[in-house]
Amino acid sequence: MNCPCGLENTYEACCGLFHSGEVNAPTAEKLMRSRYSAFVKKEYDYLEETLDPQTSLDFDHQGNREWADRMNLYKLEILRAEENGNKAVVEFKAHYKENDAELVHHEVSKFRKQAGIWYFREGKVFKTT
Repeated sequence: MNCPCGLENTYEACCGLFHSGEVNAPTAEKLMRSRYSAFVKKEYDYLEETLDPQTSLDFDHQGNREWADRMNLYKLEILRAEENGNKAVVEFKAHYKENDAELVHHEVSKFRKQAGIWYFREGKVFKTT
């Protein structure tokens, strides 16, 4: 079975490596994919560990857990991934079901690399119809 992030690899050989702490995500896109998989697998500690230390106090941990607990993510689309030095942007759509409705979470996420490790910095969510 493929990893929840959409890459043709098993979870254990893909995002599971990042979630276990065995290795760090080598790119911002891989970090984005692993964070998506963390929502699917309810790996909330990983979500917190991969937050940029400069912005982690502003992050709504409880709100994200509640959102993840009530939805069923089933597809990730990476629309673009751009890295420039220690900064990166990844635009994606996460398809999910909630209360029998099929919905899309469309976001542009910013990442920052610090001491060789990528972190999620912030995301801008677009309203979808």
